[in-house]
Amino acid sequence: MMKKSLKQLLNDAAVQYETADFIGADPIQFPHKYSSREDIEVSAFISAWMAYGSRKVFLNILDNMHNTMNNAGGPYRFIVDKGYSSLKNSENNTLYRFYKWSDFISLAERIREVLLSNGTLEADDMELRKMFNGINGIPLVCSTSANKRLHMFLRWMVRVGSPVDFGLWSSISPSNLIIPLDTHVYQEALRLGLTNRKCADIKTATEITDHLKEIWPDDPVRGDFALYGIGINKPIIP
Repeated sequence: MMKKSLKQLLNDAAVQYETADFIGADPIQFPHKYSSREDIEVSAFISAWMAYGSRKVFLNILDNMHNTMNNAGGPYRFIVDKGYSSLKNSENNTLYRFYKWSDFISLAERIREVLLSNGTLEADDMELRKMFNGINGIPLVCSTSANKRLHMFLRWMVRVGSPVDFGLWSSISPSNLIIPLDTHVYQEALRLGLTNRKCADIKTATEITDHLKEIWPDDPVRGDFALYGIGINKPIIP
């Protein structure tokens, strides 16, 4: 059972940091530039796929990517009309860290297949992993990875009533989401006693999420904002 003082600390941090001001320094800034569901989904998926490592570097790459997509009529049209074909000459070049441009082209082609088949990317974590099986950066179905980027994408698409997240998908309940677990969130969760596990895998992400349900049973990943804010301010743990 979580202490009342810790619950209060987490709730206060969530209130403070889940605001529109959060958007400008986060990869969610890119899908927020669009109004259509189709553009938002494509932009959000690509932005989440890129979101690891140096924030300054991947945000700059995403900015350039979105400029290219906008010149082709927006993210959705860029995908459906195969605007990515113009990148074929660069496919062996490094895009970012362990991604090559060929990985981005493969991702774009798979997104196109899913959109033409389903009309949307709407799916849960396991279905997304099946649909994007074999794409660099997407965990395998059997993986024990924390799967931070897909869980972040799902947070963006599913949570309703948020000034940050979109709440476009109704087939998935916010109560079933799992916190997007990266190194920083993991370290704060350890410090707060939300886990004592030794690695940041899916079991750890699930354990942390279960603790957060003590505060937000219907919306546990609101705790993502709380842990982000606590990581910045490093308050004394009550």
